[in-house]
Amino acid sequence: MGISLPDLIPQVQVNIPFGFLVEEYLDRFLSGGLNPEIGLDAVSLERYPRSLFQKVARSFQKAARRITLHAPFQDLLPGALDEFIRNASRRRLHQAFQLLSVFRPESIVCHPGYEARHYQHDRKEWLRCSAATWKEFTRIAADQGVRVMLENVYETDPLLFLDLLEQVNAPNLGVCLDVGHLSAFGGGNFPLWLETLGPVIGQLHLHDNHGDDDTHLALGAGEIPLAEVLNYLAKLGPPPLITLEPHQEGSLQPSLEHLAQIWPWG
Repeated sequence: MGISLPDLIPQVQVNIPFGFLVEEYLDRFLSGGLNPEIGLDAVSLERYPRSLFQKVARSFQKAARRITLHAPFQDLLPGALDEFIRNASRRRLHQAFQLLSVFRPESIVCHPGYEARHYQHDRKEWLRCSAATWKEFTRIAADQGVRVMLENVYETDPLLFLDLLEQVNAPNLGVCLDVGHLSAFGGGNFPLWLETLGPVIGQLHLHDNHGDDDTHLALGAGEIPLAEVLNYLAKLGPPPLITLEPHQEGSLQPSLEHLAQIWPWG
């Protein structure tokens, strides 16, 4: 079907770590009409004062931009069986969730952090611990009118997400399907993941690769069946939140152009 670039840009998010945003890219986002998905990594949460987060948030809100957030994830195990580790992960997540009232985002993306090689023999207990964490954070997010989206990284079984969503039982909890992670780490069975999770996919992370590594290539530069993913979801209804993750300088424009060509929604 396709769409023009001016019509596409307001409909998608572009991922940017907070540190990069304030040090270099804020003016480019504002002048380019881009909606940000702001990465709140541990370094940014420790380094920058709340007043700077407020200033950046006001800049985007004044420009009537839609904001999404990405919670910290590196080193975190919010479903850890070890209570000490689980609580440390929750404390870091709390730092990010305290900024929901500042940014007023549509969603905040989080990583459940499940890896079968660690937890395959303790799956039931991991689900219990993880569900307790996300029950807490979905309540916090619900008070701000924010959806929590759980993103796949090393997970290989989409049923894990259904089981987790069922145990949490929160209306503002959904799945962020990262197509690059599914290709590089999750086995690449797109039909299975789409058929299993389609109705609960509330967000997409789009980037490309050749299935061998999480290279974050521009859309169309790898082998991910992007058009098939979008066409499947278009049959289910309006587009979910869609975030581009351009990790190389110069990859945003070709990604936007490719997405515009395969955009299936009218």
